[in-house]
Amino acid sequence: MNNLPESNTHPAAQQPSVSPTPPAAPQAPAQPANYYRPPSYYTYPAANGQGTAPSGYYEKKPGYIDAVKETLSNMNLPLFLIISVIFGWVCARTIMTGHIGVGMTVMGVLFYAFYLPFMLHKQHKKLSVPELLLFIPQIAVLASFTLYCSPLNRTVALLLSFALLAVQTTLISGCTESKPFSRQLLVDAGASYLAYPFLNLAETAKAIVGMGKNAKDGKKDGNGMKVLIGLVISIPVVIVLIILLCRADQMFAVWVDTVIRMLNINFLRIFSDVILTVLAMLYVMPLIASLRSGYHNSADQSTLNRPLDAIITSTVLYAASLIYIVFVAVQFRYLFASGGKLPMGYTYAGYCRRGFFELVFVTALTAIVIAVVCMLTRHNDKDKLPTYTKVALLLISACSLVMMVSAAYRLVIYVREYGMTVSRFNAGIVIAFIAVCVVVMMLKILFEQLKVSAVIGSVLIILLAAYTIFNVDGFVAGYNVDRYLNDSSKEMDVDYIRYNLSPAAIPELDRLARTARNSNIRSDAEGGIITICNYYNLCNDYNPHLASWTLDRANANEIVKVYRENYNKILYN
Repeated sequence: MNNLPESNTHPAAQQPSVSPTPPAAPQAPAQPANYYRPPSYYTYPAANGQGTAPSGYYEKKPGYIDAVKETLSNMNLPLFLIISVIFGWVCARTIMTGHIGVGMTVMGVLFYAFYLPFMLHKQHKKLSVPELLLFIPQIAVLASFTLYCSPLNRTVALLLSFALLAVQTTLISGCTESKPFSRQLLVDAGASYLAYPFLNLAETAKAIVGMGKNAKDGKKDGNGMKVLIGLVISIPVVIVLIILLCRADQMFAVWVDTVIRMLNINFLRIFSDVILTVLAMLYVMPLIASLRSGYHNSADQSTLNRPLDAIITSTVLYAASLIYIVFVAVQFRYLFASGGKLPMGYTYAGYCRRGFFELVFVTALTAIVIAVVCMLTRHNDKDKLPTYTKVALLLISACSLVMMVSAAYRLVIYVREYGMTVSRFNAGIVIAFIAVCVVVMMLKILFEQLKVSAVIGSVLIILLAAYTIFNVDGFVAGYNVDRYLNDSSKEMDVDYIRYNLSPAAIPELDRLARTARNSNIRSDAEGGIITICNYYNLCNDYNPHLASWTLDRANANEIVKVYRENYNKILYN
């Protein structure tokens, strides 16, 4: 802007006594308050003066400590503390002590019931479609804890439930601006659950301890916290007094012992519950405070750099495709065209088992290579992959699908000859997932606007959720029993069911014990029921924790009672 006075057209109108002010040097406008510019920009645009972010600027976010301070100051801290104590005790009595069963289902339901209102504290906040859809697999996973007690099922369900919870609550709380199944969403969810709870622990503790302070004069005007502190201090004092008085008077000691037996008090369990409850609260409380604050880091969305040259990449792909074509031709010659008959000198065990893992590994690696090529290969003038690169990728993808069919066919032959196991069942799941990935990558090659991460992420969640509620052990045992009963030439491996499967297999062993044509198989089946019964503490004097209850254990208990009575009669007579 020029600060010189306006000049008239007539020279006499000018006032020479006033010295003219030299024009100000052009300066870059100051950076607007509460906004920042990523370092990739090198010039400052002019502020628009309308109170909104200028072009290239992003609104500044408060630090995570300031964000959680403000959040805690607006929360109902007494209610928050009470709910956290209840939830911490449930955690202490379930997952933190290894009691995984219906207790895990209850704990998941309580988490959503207790803490979802804290995350949705803003009345105008509504759940989006992805946030609502994530409830479907989460409900299935939480239900699986009540259905089955298989160790593998528990492991998959625990990992998937925690991952779904982290992603869903990060989206609900606004701790991310990323879309579902994006890489940035995983980073934000990891920060929300693995970093911020520990970084905000001190501020959360300060807020809880000082929740009786008056904001005006800084003095404590409530006695609730004082009473709570007094109760906490009195616990060790009372315990020490009771111990000393019991040593001083034997009658008092007998009375105390009678009361303890009547109330079924276990001081060791109470002490461990207190410690574990406090540990759970130290994680959950700052976690919820962090989620409620909705804090997230604004990331610079820069243009993706594609370093791979299309011609060089395509040449490598075409060279590799020749090997794929030769391999596919061999597969058609020895597996598909011959009906599964192998050349002389080969066995099903050696050929199918060894070749299976190599096929799965190569196909999985191929799917990854296709994804990397699609992302990092330079596009043409129309911002698309060159046609010759697409053809090479489609050729390799088609060959990969044939390899997956070959792997599946090998697996079918192997199961048909040697029976079903949990690992073979899981191998089939892996084959199906990799095949879906390859098909999705082929669709991505044809339709570049397809969101691959969203499709594959959705398929993975649906597949794992379905896996957790599927009775894998019961299916494996049932397949082997049917295979033995329907084909007299097949052998029955009862020991595998006996030593590797969970109580979900007991109904199938019971069916085998009642219908097997061989007396040795019937005896082995009855022995398998007793073995699983003893390993999982079914139908004896052991009283399992209520949180460990599962449906398959309950069903197996009814079957086991009969066999255990007969087993005891034979054992003691």
